[in-house]
Amino acid sequence: MKPTITVTGIDDAVDLLERIAPNQARNIMRATVHDMAKEIRDDTRKEMPDDEGVMKAETKHKRERAIHGKLQSTVRVGRKAFYWRFLEYGTGPDRIAHDFFLKAVHGMRAEMTPRFLLAFGRKFEAALARARNRQ
Repeated sequence: MKPTITVTGIDDAVDLLERIAPNQARNIMRATVHDMAKEIRDDTRKEMPDDEGVMKAETKHKRERAIHGKLQSTVRVGRKAFYWRFLEYGTGPDRIAHDFFLKAVHGMRAEMTPRFLLAFGRKFEAALARARNRQ
């Protein structure tokens, strides 16, 4: 008989990891946070104006060091597309506001818990599969 685990919220996910595998908890949560940053990057790229692909190609997600136990991943735009700031915080040459990061973050906030749980579920199942294969 296969055990069934139901995770209904972010707090349940954290509690489950701390009870079952405290050493793996940090790695799974780090991967989940990084996956959420990747989704924000993808949503941002969809909102960006087409500019021969320079700005879209320079937009990347990066895993950061944990500070005081808080896991972090950031979405950054590289130096070649320095002008992203002018579009994000002002208007472009077409006099239209291109607040693509703001739109992506607001879109993510509305669906944060379901997206987090989906990403967490994928990472947790993958960790369990790896543990089964090792045995």
